[in-house]
Amino acid sequence: MVRFLKLSENRYMLDVTGYTCPYPVIYTRKALAKLRPGDVLEVVTDNPPSCENVPRAAREDGHEVVGVERVGDGVWKIVIRKRG
Repeated sequence: MVRFLKLSENRYMLDVTGYTCPYPVIYTRKALAKLRPGDVLEVVTDNPPSCENVPRAAREDGHEVVGVERVGDGVWKIVIRKRG
């Protein structure tokens, strides 16, 4: 189940664990469409290819990829700042 949560004023989290590509990219794009420029989205995934595909899609759409980091055993966090 995809979870989209507001963490703080301009920071949100999208949990796409359990999903394989292309779904993490699709859900990330939908989440970013809801945010305002300058907002930060943390995408949590357990799908290794998403660590490349989600940042690539975000950059293609003109957003800033702040970083990709491993946050657990087989779990990564992709941090994206919305531009535009």
